[in-house]
Formats: sequence, C-alpha cells, structure tokens
Amino acid sequence: MEELLQPRHPLDKHHQAQLQALQQLPESQRAEMARLFRLGNATYRYQQLADGEVTEEDYHHWLEGLPDAFRKAMEKGGFEGSKRSLALRRHALERRDVGYSAFMQAILSPEDRAFEQQQRAAAGL
Repeated sequence: MEELLQPRHPLDKHHQAQLQALQQLPESQRAEMARLFRLGNATYRYQQLADGEVTEEDYHHWLEGLPDAFRKAMEKGGFEGSKRSLALRRHALERRDVGYSAFMQAILSPEDRAFEQQQRAAAGL
C-alpha cells in the first residue's frame, strides 16, 4: 500500500489514515483514491513551503491583483485574517520563484502530473 502513496503526506497521522482508507476500499477503487491522495499530498507539501514566509508586503502586492469585490473582502480581514489563505500563500511563494507548476512537476509522477493538468484545464484553472 505504501507504494501507492508517493508522495506521502508529511504528517504521519494523516499518512496512516490514508493507508487505512485505501485498505478499506475495494481493489477496483484504490488506484483512483490513491491518486487523489497523492495530488492532495503534493499540494499540501507545496503550501507548507510558505509557513512563516508570508509578509505584509506580499499581502499588499496580492491585493493589487484581486478583483474589486474579492479585494474588499480580503481587506476586511486584514493581513492577519488573510495570511493563512491558500491563494495568498501561493502568491508569496510565486513571488519568491517557488512556482506551483514546477514544484508539482518535480514531485509528481508524469502520469499524476498529466492527470492534474487535465483536471485543472477541465475546471478552467
């Protein structure tokens, strides 16, 4: 089962929960669920890179590029209310040349990366 979860979740309790969930699934459903876990694990690892790295300067730079209604909503919470936002965290990482696409390409198998890109394209992302 371990080989199905590469990349694995960095927190052992979540990794163990994923293993248990896969074991409880019928064999025919394991590969698809394992892929979803791998994609989530890779995304989680990317977001972890921003821990403690988001600055008020990142926040203000991010606000400048947001549509008006969304920007106003994010301004209400201020920097403290927004600094855990996944979108702001990604923005901060991209500003430091830690791009999501390059990270995902490096950590995922070519098959998982192609699947992830296909899903993003279908969702219009």
